[in-house]
Amino acid sequence: MGKAIMATHLITGCAGFVGSHLTRALLGSGAEVYGVDSLIEGYKENIADLKNNSNFHFVRQDIRDISPQTHTSIDYIWHLAAMGATYFCRDFPKLAVLININGTISMLDIAINSKCKHFFFADSSSLYDSLVGDEFYPSAESMAPNIETPMGIYAITKMAASQLVRSFGEKHSFGTSLFRYTNIYGPSMNLQRDIPPVVGSFTSKLLTGETPIIYGTGQKRRDFLHIDDLTNFHLHALYSRFDKKDTQTYNAGCGKNFSISEVYETVHAACKKIKTDISDEIEYREDQPNEAQITLADISKANDELGWQPEISFEDGVEKTVDSLNKMLGDSNAISAS
Repeated sequence: MGKAIMATHLITGCAGFVGSHLTRALLGSGAEVYGVDSLIEGYKENIADLKNNSNFHFVRQDIRDISPQTHTSIDYIWHLAAMGATYFCRDFPKLAVLININGTISMLDIAINSKCKHFFFADSSSLYDSLVGDEFYPSAESMAPNIETPMGIYAITKMAASQLVRSFGEKHSFGTSLFRYTNIYGPSMNLQRDIPPVVGSFTSKLLTGETPIIYGTGQKRRDFLHIDDLTNFHLHALYSRFDKKDTQTYNAGCGKNFSISEVYETVHAACKKIKTDISDEIEYREDQPNEAQITLADISKANDELGWQPEISFEDGVEKTVDSLNKMLGDSNAISAS
């Protein structure tokens, strides 16, 4: 375990929500980290505290433009960068293909050139989106892809990229681990998207006096995982898989789900502890196309093979997130006013 953690890691999307937490955790354990981010969806503020860390080397670059010769001594690659907004991928499918598929090939070329030991890849639980029927929940890794799912553009690009990861790993003899994240939430989550992640969207609108928006009836159910639990998942994967040469896929979720209406009520209650005069109004809009009605991850494989399980309850995670986002929103208002 020590050998793996003290090695050299390359993380794409290092200034993003998930990537910045992983970067910080690896550096804190003594690793040397090369971070790559285009800063289109990532933010330098997420890694500002790392700029004086001598083991952190940041490059602002699009993953499609990285030369295989750029990095010649990398032990482990964590390819987290992607065009992640499902609505943006739906509207700009060619760009989604270029970033999510071609960008992955660029990183696989680096893996070959650097003789990478293991390639960790952010796959997506959106591959389960078109599964319909109680027998598919909780969703196990073997249930997708198939002839029915995925159907959304984002999910299709992630499916294609994941197959390339498996193929390149087998052909060039490096191990691969693919992660299917459910809905990740927590401090520093991206609120800048046109449609932010639901926990962050509800929080920011409630604390700033705007009306929260629910797409659909509020009965869609989602499996949520706190970012601290996900970072712990990543470290367990590293410790368990760093010397493996095979390919495996793991769900990273909580194994429980909540309706969007229940999420709203939980976030509302947490916000009301901070701001007592919060409105109860909700705006309902037409549901987004190609969205799953249910997400619920079977996490038994991650538990059995990685020795991992989530520890943060949804209620506690929401309270931590609301407190953090309230401070962030306050800091933003202070900067705007100065």
